[in-house]
Amino acid sequence: MQTGSPPLISAAVICYNEEEYIGQCLESLRWCDQVVVVDSGSQDRTLEIAREFPNVEIDVRPFDNFINQKNHALDLCKHNWVVSLDADEVLIPELISEIQQLPFDKAGYRIGRRSFIGKQEIKHGTWSPDYQLRLFQKSLSRWGGTNPHETILIEGAVGHLKTRMLHYSYRTRQEYVERNTKYIHMMVDHLLSKGRTASVMEAYTHYVGNFIKAYFIRCGFLDGSTGLFLARKIAAGSFLKYRLLAERSRHTAQS
Repeated sequence: MQTGSPPLISAAVICYNEEEYIGQCLESLRWCDQVVVVDSGSQDRTLEIAREFPNVEIDVRPFDNFINQKNHALDLCKHNWVVSLDADEVLIPELISEIQQLPFDKAGYRIGRRSFIGKQEIKHGTWSPDYQLRLFQKSLSRWGGTNPHETILIEGAVGHLKTRMLHYSYRTRQEYVERNTKYIHMMVDHLLSKGRTASVMEAYTHYVGNFIKAYFIRCGFLDGSTGLFLARKIAAGSFLKYRLLAERSRHTAQS
């Protein structure tokens, strides 16, 4: 259990062409004792904006995958307690205050996200409250999981914070479709490399199950047309993932 003064805290952020949000993200991390930004070679004003913050240390690393990129950022952190954010995530003042008052008696803490498509906050469905492990002890943690959906592998008990951060997920619906399609292909590549297979029937089952969960069970319909859009696209994305996995695994077996 933490005793005495609060621990020193590092922040780790990975980014690529995030000029729209990187300033808000880094502004919300001014209270941290160290801020590490690992950039993948941005072509916009991302690095120019990051350099305006005197507490930010910038490292440029060619992108290979999200897990390696985030572990590289973690390795650059000097302090044991780390806040790890994506460049489109912002800590609000109430959340910062809650973090600063923590007993720091856990291995880490999950923080919920208030996610947006454009200016609309998604308050229901499978996107809310969307808890993510964003504050943790470096000595007990490492990024792992399945690219592009990386996750923290942590040893020890994890707490949950009450206040949520802002997550500017996608600027438009079209951006969601394009980026999600790219992520699905990345995920299929990873699953195939692990020997995973699937069937077309499995694809249909996941389509139906994901739509029912997002739209009805998690009340996505309360988000109006955007809730319906998300439920349909989440279901369609799941279908595409398993259909591609079935087709490509069958092709591999026949070749």
